[in-house]
Amino acid sequence: MFVPTNRVELTSPNAHADLTSIKERRTNSTSRPIEDVNSGKNEVLFNEKKTLKRHLGLFSGISFILGMIIGSGIFVSPKGVLIQTQSVGLCLVIWVLCGVVSMLGALCYAEIGTVIPLSGSELVYMREGIGSVHLRTGDILAFVFNWANTFILEPSSVAILSLTFSTYFLSGIMDSCGPPIELVKMLAIFVVGVLGTVNGISVTAANRLNIAFVVCKTVTILVITIGGLVRIGQGYTQTLKSGFDGTANNPLSISLAFYSGLWAYSGWASLNSVTEELKNPKRNLWLSIVVALSSVIILYLLANISYFTVMNKAELLSSDAVAVTWGEAVLGPVVRLLPILISFSALGSANATIYTSGRYFMVGARYGYLPEIFSCIQKQRLTPLPSIILITILTIIYCIPSNIGNLIDFFSFVAWVFFGLTFVATICCKFTKPKAFRVIKVPIPIIIFMILVAIYLVIAPVISSPNVGYLIAVIILLVEKINMFFQEFFDLTIAVVNIEA
Repeated sequence: MFVPTNRVELTSPNAHADLTSIKERRTNSTSRPIEDVNSGKNEVLFNEKKTLKRHLGLFSGISFILGMIIGSGIFVSPKGVLIQTQSVGLCLVIWVLCGVVSMLGALCYAEIGTVIPLSGSELVYMREGIGSVHLRTGDILAFVFNWANTFILEPSSVAILSLTFSTYFLSGIMDSCGPPIELVKMLAIFVVGVLGTVNGISVTAANRLNIAFVVCKTVTILVITIGGLVRIGQGYTQTLKSGFDGTANNPLSISLAFYSGLWAYSGWASLNSVTEELKNPKRNLWLSIVVALSSVIILYLLANISYFTVMNKAELLSSDAVAVTWGEAVLGPVVRLLPILISFSALGSANATIYTSGRYFMVGARYGYLPEIFSCIQKQRLTPLPSIILITILTIIYCIPSNIGNLIDFFSFVAWVFFGLTFVATICCKFTKPKAFRVIKVPIPIIIFMILVAIYLVIAPVISSPNVGYLIAVIILLVEKINMFFQEFFDLTIAVVNIEA
């Protein structure tokens, strides 16, 4: 594509407006090829268009979702659901319902993902979906999501997963005294650097590494589920027979049970963030979601049943690492391998999170929410290298403090705010983009149901269990809106530098 050369003289009265116009055209032209303008010779030099390649097929898509979802949660702390439900029966029901909610949410994402087939997931859906109804609102919401996601959610998630890997890997190879915290941090920082390097060098290598981790995760969870089925056959069903005895009667506390369960399912929307790299997305997007989520629901249910064949409610609640406690009773001496397998499960989730984070940051920079350099990709390797470097550096910073686990307190809170807004964007597109191709059409009542679920999951925990983390999250989300309010209230504008003599 050839365009005439644009020269702007800085002494012109309209210089600022002209420069702003050019900057906006560059920011919005996310799909245009790169052009170099030689203003001295009035020539336009054309460069080859560089885009992300479609590396991910159906199997890779399924593996990607499984790699994001199956992390350390199902192996380490499923007791969060039992604490709030207080009964085995309701605990198992919540695990299934969390899977169903995740499935419905993922299908909503599949619809809007084919209507707006761009990487960036929530950021793009708010900018283009809600923005199709009110451009300013969509732009502000996308900006807030991008900054909260870039500087808090993504790096803190990778840091937590990396520290989990380090803790369990070292526990598996060291004596019972456990590894020192300094060694845990050093190993975590090292593996973050390795994963960042792999993702920055090659998309194919990162994808193959993810598949290898998925195999490791699947083997681990299959060992637990098969072991549980064997114990059921041997008659270890006393805890399971307790059913709904002692069920909690506070409806608001159920939301906290959903938080714990949905944390273990987090990652169900991950494939939408790499839509531009998915082969035949109109088929493989929704099919990957259905196959992966169905598999996870079954595996999680069987894993929890297996835990209850070894531990009663009190024993499970007192365990800090449920899968390891299970392994000590079932696997005997072989249990030493279980922490190592769990550690690689967490590492796989960290790898997949770094992969998606790079795409999130790249798309945010396309819209001007981050510096322009983060919208670039490496010419030869076609990886979002600047974004990968950013997530790697931020994650290393989050690994240094002694306690970053407090971020988990409001991680789900913030996530479900944006999930709910994405569901709103899906409904908006029903009316603003009615003729767009939809490989799957989710009925509006189901989308409204998911919006109500999101509202419940945001409000109920604040009422039932007030936490300063929720207040911090709200402040973070409102910073940009407060900024816009003061600009409009006091009729403020950005000062332009006057370079005229």
